[in-house]
Amino acid sequence: MEIVNKRVLVIGLGLSGISTIKTLSSLKADVYCYDDKDESELQNVFEKLEKFNYKFIKNYKDYYFDFIVKSPGIKPTNEIIEYFYNKKVPIYTDLELAYTLFPERKIIAITGTNGKTTTTSLVGEIFKTANIKSKVVGNIGVGMLWEIFNSDKETVNIIEVSSFQLHNIEKFKPFIASIGNITPDHIDWHGSFENYIEDKLKIFKNMDKNGNLILNIDDEILNKINVENTNVTTISLKNKKADFYLSENNFYHNDKRLFSMKDLKILGRHNAQNVLISLAICYNYGIIIDTIIFACKNFGGVEHRIEFIRELNGIKFYNDSKGTNVDSTIKAIEALEKPIILIVGGYDKNVDFNPLFESFNGKVKTLILVGDTKYKFYDSAKKNGFENNIIVNDYREVVEKCFEIAENGDNVLLSPASASWDMFKSYEERGNLFKKLVNEL
Repeated sequence: MEIVNKRVLVIGLGLSGISTIKTLSSLKADVYCYDDKDESELQNVFEKLEKFNYKFIKNYKDYYFDFIVKSPGIKPTNEIIEYFYNKKVPIYTDLELAYTLFPERKIIAITGTNGKTTTTSLVGEIFKTANIKSKVVGNIGVGMLWEIFNSDKETVNIIEVSSFQLHNIEKFKPFIASIGNITPDHIDWHGSFENYIEDKLKIFKNMDKNGNLILNIDDEILNKINVENTNVTTISLKNKKADFYLSENNFYHNDKRLFSMKDLKILGRHNAQNVLISLAICYNYGIIIDTIIFACKNFGGVEHRIEFIRELNGIKFYNDSKGTNVDSTIKAIEALEKPIILIVGGYDKNVDFNPLFESFNGKVKTLILVGDTKYKFYDSAKKNGFENNIIVNDYREVVEKCFEIAENGDNVLLSPASASWDMFKSYEERGNLFKKLVNEL
């Protein structure tokens, strides 16, 4: 893509927007940016961009633009996006633009409803252990475009990819990709579960026989899809016909035992799936199996995912703020021993909460409800016969109430099954506040 002097509008001044402005400005594009916040609220952003050429505007209808780059989280139904869509102005997210600007870069793309952050981090750790030049970028909290711009052709870019980013792709083509699972999530954004599935599966739409797609065949949706355009490596927690599988808590590749789940530092059966995907990705890249095994055994997990905070008076506190959907919270419950005091609630993504209660199996003794979805959770709990529900107003009250009612041997688990955007900017901010308050007890 020819970029010099192209007039570009970057919509949204979050992490991806800042990264995009830096990159496009460095490539000599004529960069404009828009955010629905006032300039007075964006001074910290402007400070980060003071060395780059761009113009902040509010009157976007007064300009012609060659293309738009929107923050991935902005909905397709947003009035600005619809305005430029109707004018047939090309609309990109950072993922599509990264491939369009730097098609020669090596990209490993990792998606799925749950587990992609842990998988991305583990793959990055394996590449680091193997002394392969690589970067972990994308939806994991690092501005993708700027990082890829500052890498070279030898660097492997390991990208956590969201359904928001995949929605707008046309040419994006990773050379290795994985889909861990697909369960209902972000229905408010995509409009329907069918649309969400369609966007997730776009990750491999441009791949060819030079690439490799890793699929979890335990997932009902993924087990039924027909992939003809690229090579497929399968993983499973129960099917020994898969290329990489788990049997009696041991990891196997083509019936050869590799190591045991007891060798891992990370908790939960769901993490076995993340390990299997990481094994398949790195094996397909060509990393020797002994190096992969060593890195897996020494991987300590990621922040905000079933993260142990402290033990006080025999009560253990865990931060699973990244549990932003029902399936993720179910996996966190499965990973811990009973009894559990579970903290749920947050921004409403219009999903069904009933499967959460079906997973309790006597392990959850009390629900602490907070955030926009607290009353929706309360109604769902009552409907499912769960009566021990406590509604609170903020996170200080969350922690104080948990400590008040918890007994020796209890596990207090923050795993909201909801996004953080009702009270926080991100799940990281939510998790950090929870940890701070717990450590102040």
